[in-house]
Amino acid sequence: MAHIYDQTHQRTIPQEDQIAYLRDHGIHYEFWPVDAVPEALRRQSGLSEAEQQQVLDAFKSHLSRLAEQFGYISHDLIVLNPESTPNLEELLTNFERVHCHTEDEVRFIVDGEGVFTLTRNGDTFSVTVTPGDLISVPAGTEHYFTLTDRRNVKAIRLFQTKEGWIAIYSDQPNAVHEAR
Repeated sequence: MAHIYDQTHQRTIPQEDQIAYLRDHGIHYEFWPVDAVPEALRRQSGLSEAEQQQVLDAFKSHLSRLAEQFGYISHDLIVLNPESTPNLEELLTNFERVHCHTEDEVRFIVDGEGVFTLTRNGDTFSVTVTPGDLISVPAGTEHYFTLTDRRNVKAIRLFQTKEGWIAIYSDQPNAVHEAR
């Protein structure tokens, strides 16, 4: 399950309160078991197109349900780590800038971990997502994403438009954003 730290009130949200906390902040969260994908494939640093499709197929029923429920028209699998992403640090520089989107940003973590830092309802908080976590950051929500020190994530992304998420960057530096 995700780990949530409320920066505004400087407290960790207890596990039993996390789903309600996210719901109160307009964040859709689900947990899907990842054991439908063989562990060796989950842990593999790079994936061929066939292996990526195997991962996506393992979650087909969940992805179809979300598409029907929320209008997602496409999805993909992103793999970020130093071994398979040669420009990882440059890519993360863009992810780590405060921004929002005109559509929801939805990620399901298959392996690894990442951190969304976002502001909703006057609170700034960080959500560390780990295998099995699905999080939907609502359209228009200022946020940024980064990897943890493990520098590894394998995630399914869902999109409501063919163009995918288009970042609208804020003039808020992360330090100011975190201090709110």
